[in-house]
Amino acid sequence: MIKLIATDIDGTLLADGTLKINPEYYDVIKELRNRGVRVIAASGRQRSSIEKVFAPIVDEISFISENGTAVYSKDYQFINKIPEDVARAYIREARMFPGCEITINKDNMAYFENVGLYRYMIDDYGYRGELVDNIEDYLDDVCKISIFHHNCAEKMVSQEFVDKWSKTMNIAVSGKFWLDCTNQGGNKGSALQHFQEAYKISPDETLAFGDNINDIEMLKRASHSFAVENAREEVKEVANFIAPSYKEDGVLQVLKAVLRGELA
Repeated sequence: MIKLIATDIDGTLLADGTLKINPEYYDVIKELRNRGVRVIAASGRQRSSIEKVFAPIVDEISFISENGTAVYSKDYQFINKIPEDVARAYIREARMFPGCEITINKDNMAYFENVGLYRYMIDDYGYRGELVDNIEDYLDDVCKISIFHHNCAEKMVSQEFVDKWSKTMNIAVSGKFWLDCTNQGGNKGSALQHFQEAYKISPDETLAFGDNINDIEMLKRASHSFAVENAREEVKEVANFIAPSYKEDGVLQVLKAVLRGELA
């Protein structure tokens, strides 16, 4: 029996950088909650942005934000922070890559040095943020560092850089434009595990959806794991099932199947 559902947002429920989902999701999630199923929105976004996506039912669900480094529910909260010295060293090395912008994220607040990126995240993603001269002046309580490039951050950052920092940190692709760094153990999978242990729910009772590299660890924590059709091949290889793409509301179709008793 499905007792816990966790879903990614960008590329899984909606297009990257948007805030609108099919309103049917709200009714379906309400019915799932009425039946005792816990629902988690799991994203690389900050909590403020996730709350805007789910505004009509924000009190019905729990949140995994900042790629698993921040966990929120009515009765449970956890933040996984990056040590200041580690954050500073990572940022200074990341600055060498041309055309890349770096942002830092705390508990529901982001800091930007680039005004264009600041406006993009505030206007399109609904972020809470601050434009500053130097993000290195704000490194206390940072839970995620993001490298952004308007073409593809993954291609602009060297493999040597990723290999080096992956030994001590968690480095994950989070959408086409982003490469995210979190503290070791800070990922959506470990965050989902926190919920499973807190509510005594097993992977066999868990359903999860995703599309990108930062969803892989979460999918591994769910026996009922779905990659949407538009997902990266690496994600499809990990998932046990494939759902239609976000453009076809594939996740919504599976959730309706749960309500009909077709997935247990």
